[in-house]
Amino acid sequence: MGGPGIPDIEAGVIEAVTSISRRPVVPSPGDDLVADLGFDSLEVLELVAELEQRFGITVPEEQIPASRTIAQVVAQVARLVAERGSRV
Repeated sequence: MGGPGIPDIEAGVIEAVTSISRRPVVPSPGDDLVADLGFDSLEVLELVAELEQRFGITVPEEQIPASRTIAQVVAQVARLVAERGSRV
């Protein structure tokens, strides 16, 4: 309870993507991190680290490749935030 809602999580993910990208991007939920936004593997790991810090979560390594689009990342972060909240 009291954690960020989906709109806040989506805004945080988009802000993180924009700040980590090495080129100007205007991400939208359907954008693929690699194919559409040109992220390389290092940028994906930087994004994971930023999201972990920003939302107080831990993204399991095996789940990193599963989230390809902004919408998938938002859903994954929301799930991890909810799981964290249920353990508190």
